[in-house]
Amino acid sequence: MGLNLAFGLIDSAIRFPNHPAIICNNRSYSYAELNFWSAQIANVLRSQGMRYGDHVMLLAPNVPEFTAVYYAVLRAGGVVVPINTLLLANEIAELLEHSDSRFFFAWHTFAEKSLLAFEQIDSCQSLFFIGAKRQELSESILAHYSAAPLHQPNKFVLDELLPDISATSDDENDKDNDYPHKNDFEQTSSNETAIILYTSGTTGRSKGVELSHFNIFSNALYAKEKALFIDHNSTAIAVLPLFHTFGQTAIQNASILAGSTMVMVPQFEPKRTLREIEKHRVSYIAAVPTMYNLMLQTLRRRSFDVSSLKVAVSGGAPLPLSIYNEFEQLFGFKIIEGYGLSETSPISCITPVNAQVNKAGSIGLEFYGTQAKIIRLDGSTADIDEIGELMIRGHNVMKGYYKDPSATESVFIDGWFRTGDMATMDADRYFYIVDRLKDVIIRAGMNIYPREIEEVLHHHPAVREVAVIGIPDDALSENVTACVVLIEDAEVTAMELQKYCREHLAVYKCPKVILFMESLPKNSTGKIMKRTLREMQTEK
Repeated sequence: MGLNLAFGLIDSAIRFPNHPAIICNNRSYSYAELNFWSAQIANVLRSQGMRYGDHVMLLAPNVPEFTAVYYAVLRAGGVVVPINTLLLANEIAELLEHSDSRFFFAWHTFAEKSLLAFEQIDSCQSLFFIGAKRQELSESILAHYSAAPLHQPNKFVLDELLPDISATSDDENDKDNDYPHKNDFEQTSSNETAIILYTSGTTGRSKGVELSHFNIFSNALYAKEKALFIDHNSTAIAVLPLFHTFGQTAIQNASILAGSTMVMVPQFEPKRTLREIEKHRVSYIAAVPTMYNLMLQTLRRRSFDVSSLKVAVSGGAPLPLSIYNEFEQLFGFKIIEGYGLSETSPISCITPVNAQVNKAGSIGLEFYGTQAKIIRLDGSTADIDEIGELMIRGHNVMKGYYKDPSATESVFIDGWFRTGDMATMDADRYFYIVDRLKDVIIRAGMNIYPREIEEVLHHHPAVREVAVIGIPDDALSENVTACVVLIEDAEVTAMELQKYCREHLAVYKCPKVILFMESLPKNSTGKIMKRTLREMQTEK
């Protein structure tokens, strides 16, 4: 069956040519402009010798160029490899080599590290700087700038190779002029790889997750139509990084399929996010708990008109009940908590917007077309409310890890994907994440789930953020350690927090150690890096 995710953009441009597709930094880009832009970038790639199935790396923040390049690569029949903007030059080089990327698009502010990475890898043919003209690049970059013949290792400023996108017609009836490339996209098999996403590495080395056109298309389509009910009149705000699977599917691709508007925030900042929601009458947001927490703290101090917001989705990490409850008080509706991984495109479970029941603390029901179950360590199916490992099967599950068959084999059992998350399922088939399997603390033979302790500490009025980890102990196997960030100007002692825990938890679950920190290490999506915290403590 033929399917190319890029047709979603082409179709929306035909139906809604003058409708704003993207708003960023007070500049609006229509679907006609975005489609024309994408088609021209695809032509540039073809002119540089891009072949069907070539891999193209993309390093950019939440800017319109990200979406234009993303869809250009797909429409040219390539595979997009979006990577984390926080990576260093040596890390970028490793991924360039591992992903077999022949072309590399880098946002101009990342030019220096991108160039350092590019010049280490012989297999990458061309580097394109995006978002700037040549004279806007630094002298150190210009010193390396090359205009070598085509089909040789090249460095280009993309804007110099493209016509002005404002040249697109404003005449809605002049379809042939608006869409000179409306049929100019490669027909691909639905099972062919569209995206390679490198995992965040929160529990180990990054792996390249291969997602097919059907994986991505179906997940975005069902999110739009079966869970979030995004339509042409919706306005979403992109605060999640688009290089991450959550932002790509739940914001970018769902919005493009709906022909709706996406307000881009290049870097999350709570005041700016609330200001953009107010200014552009945003109706839909997807974010991680850390982002919601910071927005709520901002709203306590300053008022914004956020009455346009109707749908809020949380994912990426468990949502503390204190945030869930305060959000409802301030916004007047409940956050929808969903669940997924890069390997599941990502949505696997969610509570649909129109569901009669939204259970606090639950990641919701099985996503449309997806099956989920809880298994015991011996592989048998767990009972209702029994803790076990969450397994997923369906249209959303990845093809596998790129060039890593042994890792792929290790995460599948009889066609079911092992998530590595401990969870329960209630009698209504609502699922609840208990904790990451690798984060479970074993103390004197007892299993302790950090999330339970974190929930208690989150309710303490002095606590802003908390992460609970296990630190090796010769006598008890592991000690429970709570890493705490306090609210500004709040005062509380470790003994007071330990006493607070004993009032709400069994003694064996209570933290033996309370560590006060100025901030918790997070990855680019706002997820707390517990592995980093453990390394910091064990190195002492």
